[in-house]
Amino acid sequence: MNWLLDHLQIVVIVVLAFGSWLKHRADTKNAEAEERRAREEMSESEDIFGPNKEWRAPQERPLLPAPPPLFRNAPSPLAQFDVSEVESQLKRQQELQDRLRKIKETKATTTGGASATRVRVAAAQTHAKPLALGEASLKSSLRNPKQTRRAIILREILGTPLGLR
Repeated sequence: MNWLLDHLQIVVIVVLAFGSWLKHRADTKNAEAEERRAREEMSESEDIFGPNKEWRAPQERPLLPAPPPLFRNAPSPLAQFDVSEVESQLKRQQELQDRLRKIKETKATTTGGASATRVRVAAAQTHAKPLALGEASLKSSLRNPKQTRRAIILREILGTPLGLR
C-alpha cells in the first residue's frame, strides 16, 4: 500500500491510459455497429422484391456525363523555338560529345592515376625522363638524407604508437 501512495503519479497515468483504451474500444464497436446497420438498411432499400415478394422494377440511376478527352491539341514544343537556335544547340551538343570522347581516349591511354599523369605531363614539357618506380629508386631515395629523414618521420606518424610496441 505504501508503494501505491509513494508512486501515485504512475498509478494515475496507468489508470488514465486504461480508461482511454476502453473508451477507444467502445467507440470502434459503436462505429462498426452503425456501419453494419447502414449496410443492412441499404440492402433492404435496394431489394427488388416488394413486401409481398412480387417483382418491382429497380429505380433507374442517372447516367454519368462523358469524361473529358485525354489529350488536347497543343502546339509541339519544338514549334516555339527558332530553327537556327535548335541548330546551334545541336552543334554545341556535338562539340561536347567530341570533347568527351577525346577525354575518354586520353584517360584510356594513361594509367596509374592522376599523379602518374601529372608526372608524364611534366616530363613531356621539360623533356625529362620520369622516375622509375622500383628497387633502384627506393635505394637512391634512402641515400638522400632529406628523403631518409622524411621516411622516418612518416613512419613515426603513420606507424604504431610507441606505447603499443
